[in-house]
Amino acid sequence: MAEENEPKEQEAMTRHEFYFETPLYEVVESKLVEDIHDGDVDAYSARNGIETTYKIYSRSVNGQYESGFENFYKITLTCKRKNNDVLRFFVYDNDEIIVKLGQLPSLADIQYAELGKKYDKVLPEEDLKNLKKAIGLVAHGAGAGSFVYLRRIFENLIQDTYIKNADAIGLAEAQFKTKRMEDKVETLKNFLPSQLLEMKSIYGILSKGVHELSEEECLKYFAPLKLCIELILDQKIENSKKKERDASVKKQLQNIHQEISSN
Repeated sequence: MAEENEPKEQEAMTRHEFYFETPLYEVVESKLVEDIHDGDVDAYSARNGIETTYKIYSRSVNGQYESGFENFYKITLTCKRKNNDVLRFFVYDNDEIIVKLGQLPSLADIQYAELGKKYDKVLPEEDLKNLKKAIGLVAHGAGAGSFVYLRRIFENLIQDTYIKNADAIGLAEAQFKTKRMEDKVETLKNFLPSQLLEMKSIYGILSKGVHELSEEECLKYFAPLKLCIELILDQKIENSKKKERDASVKKQLQNIHQEISSN
């Protein structure tokens, strides 16, 4: 039987995480990444404004130019639905480490388009700008700076969740504001994603990133912390859709009742 304190095996980074979330020059161990040279990857096509599947094509640079380019690859992702959207990457892969050295469009441009499409109706314009700024900073290797914007967004989302559910919570705003962030999350546990409740320390991590962690550490932790914020936004979208469905069903039932009553 494995020891309780035995470290868990780290899950492999997916193709989507590598191409659409990993910033340039971040060194990743090859054994922790899915095969990035072949197969398909699902993602949002900014050019076509649709969710699509990209086909991966990889070609070694070795032999095309002067020596010294061993283990370098030109990789393209082509939209299988339209065939007109091609993403280009320059990657170093020596079977021990993988590093993304260049890409077109940039990581920030790709994520900006997806964020605007998905969250523009549930995230205030200012916070949408903050999220884009955070992504842009990470794309340029500024991890600590990105945490400043993530922390600001998190604070605003928690406050917004309180305001929208204040009556059900039964706690005065002045009392809510004096609580520590972890206690605020606990207070809002019925209105936040369960995954977030399991990680109530997110705010402390963001604050520590701003003041104490290195740039490398902040870059390493950025993706999961960004995902925590997206979980809140995804729930807001789902709640909005549920309200629309409920309103639609209620209206249809009223119409049926009126038709029956008139006969």
